[in-house]
Amino acid sequence: MYALPAVGVVLVFIGYPFASLIYHAFTNWSGFGPVGWVGVRNFVNVYHDPLFRLSLRNNAIFALMVPVQVIVPLAIAYLIYCRVPGWRLFRSTFFLPAVYSTVVLGLLARNIFSVTGPFNGLLGLMGLKFLEKNWLLYPPWSIPTILLIVIWANFGYNVIIYLGGMSALPVEMIEAARLDGSRFVRTLARVIAPNLKNSMELVLVTSTITAFAYMFTYIYVITNGGPGFDTYVVEMLVYNDAFVDRALGYASAIGLLLIVVTSTIGFFQIRMLTGRGRERVTQ
Repeated sequence: MYALPAVGVVLVFIGYPFASLIYHAFTNWSGFGPVGWVGVRNFVNVYHDPLFRLSLRNNAIFALMVPVQVIVPLAIAYLIYCRVPGWRLFRSTFFLPAVYSTVVLGLLARNIFSVTGPFNGLLGLMGLKFLEKNWLLYPPWSIPTILLIVIWANFGYNVIIYLGGMSALPVEMIEAARLDGSRFVRTLARVIAPNLKNSMELVLVTSTITAFAYMFTYIYVITNGGPGFDTYVVEMLVYNDAFVDRALGYASAIGLLLIVVTSTIGFFQIRMLTGRGRERVTQ
């Protein structure tokens, strides 16, 4: 009985929209008027859509940032945990981007990497003026620059997750490793990481979901999918098909496929981590 209000909220705001998404993925619907049943035609059209393949490829490229978001914050969190000089300042500085909204971070990044932005100004001071360009609209560097922005934006959040996990570890275990002469990298790999499996699992899955399903705001604010379609992602395709071209049935099919892809990747990631954990216990 106590859970019923929460269950009702979930059913209304998550369950019903998800069921509606599945239904409309098999229809031809503009958002208004009658709904026409088309079966799997939308999925066939998605399969033959070159823009969908391009967008999914870009999402896969953004997923390349996941190992960085898992490993580097772990190392930084351990340094803060060891209370290196200035650790309080570092902890606050790293977490600062997580306080601001994605729109604010996107606008800030767009100004930093513009032609007249601070980044090009820094290159000019270093005598590298010939490298100055609009990094977000220059095709070879647009996606890597956005990757850097997303890593920076989520870095502090992941550090805090690891710090929370480390706070629950026995201090004697880490001290014993230090007394045995274990250095930083060895302690991190052999002592800290195996005991932070749950935290690493959370960071891994959330970072993967971000790469596939939470890039829209960054892309929309920073490049709007440009130059051309070079930074287009699947979410941009869903948005334009649904609210610009009024093809909500087709957009629902793309959204459903995106959910399937993200859920499948997350499932295998969790199985991989939990499987390795069981192997260690067995050994």
